[in-house]
Amino acid sequence: MKTSLIALAVLATVIAGPAAAQKIDPASDLGRFHALRTEGMAALQKNDRQTALDRLTQAGEILPDSPSVLLLKAQAALELKRKPAARAALIDYLKRGLVLDLARYPEFNAIWDADLESLQAANTARTGSLKTLNRLTGLNLMEGVAVLDDGTLLATSLRNGVVGPLSDMGLEKRLSLRAGAAANAIAVREGVLWASTSTSRQTVGYAPDAKITSKLIKVDLATGKILAQFEDTRPDRRLADLYAGKEDLYVSDGNTGEVLRLNGYQGKLQVLIPEGYLGSPQGLVENADASALIVADYASGLYRVDLGKGTLTRLIAPDGAALLGIDGLYRYGNDLIAVQNGFKPNRILRLRMRADWSAVEKAEVLLRGHPDLEEPSGGQVIGDRFVFVARSQWSEFDDKGNIRRATPAPVVIGEIALKP
Repeated sequence: MKTSLIALAVLATVIAGPAAAQKIDPASDLGRFHALRTEGMAALQKNDRQTALDRLTQAGEILPDSPSVLLLKAQAALELKRKPAARAALIDYLKRGLVLDLARYPEFNAIWDADLESLQAANTARTGSLKTLNRLTGLNLMEGVAVLDDGTLLATSLRNGVVGPLSDMGLEKRLSLRAGAAANAIAVREGVLWASTSTSRQTVGYAPDAKITSKLIKVDLATGKILAQFEDTRPDRRLADLYAGKEDLYVSDGNTGEVLRLNGYQGKLQVLIPEGYLGSPQGLVENADASALIVADYASGLYRVDLGKGTLTRLIAPDGAALLGIDGLYRYGNDLIAVQNGFKPNRILRLRMRADWSAVEKAEVLLRGHPDLEEPSGGQVIGDRFVFVARSQWSEFDDKGNIRRATPAPVVIGEIALKP
């Protein structure tokens, strides 16, 4: 069974592995999870199946929605000839909306039945409707959009290093960054554009040896003039998702796993969540009274920061939900709209939150299976609409930044209707 185990290890790395530059705190939830999963996989390789199942069960108590752990538990139970336990692990996996490739894991054919097939079919069924706002041909690689008060769509092209208004005529160049650099995320507050910038292998002019610092910039919307720049001394920063909060601005660092804060939108960037706790921080959002911040970690789910006390708490995924692989997060009333592009098929979720945001009570799929929903990325909630990049073009590049084909599928900006 070692071939299957290796395949599962690859899956674990893709979904729950931290960035290579980080040092995960072994005492953190993520650190303990990694240690237990590693011990479980090692025991499985040594055919010590009971120890493997024990360690994987402990890992699952930390991250109950981990796809790799659920499948490894099913594998260990199957090798122990405990078919009901193996089937239970697969049911848990499928009820969280995940899809299993039986061609990749043929050992599970021994317990696969019509009920499991029905669950799997439900997870791939098309759900929800998408209204197309814009289709942009050519290679652009859109990472995010913002909607101005007059309805103008502002977008950032990671491929071209350009930010500007988007219309049927294309993307107007309002802000152009130096060769090899681009804006990873944008937000507009009080008529001012904020953007996080860094280099990218997918950006025109990228040079691996170029000394370009990742920065947070403040830009005049009308002229594209940079009004201020914010950075710190860490050379390995890669500022990514940002959130323009009620009083402060927040930005995640995908390289170090840190989350930074710009207090009062001025001064110096300060570390809010230090390195060691998050594997790959992505979207962030405040609650209505700015007392709490939710951060999506691609590797381990959602975390709540008490902005008054400075404490960090991981939110456990409720039964029937998976909170890993979430990119963007946006507030709608007291709920969260989540862009989940870490699993196939990609999904847009509505997370029903407890009043104080101390727990996710339920996850609902708003959009799944639409042909234009492919590697979705950033967006914005406007009234009862969620406007976002439905097809970003990330799938047009391989993991080394090389272009896959001469004629890419167009970028799609779309919206879905939200109901109070």
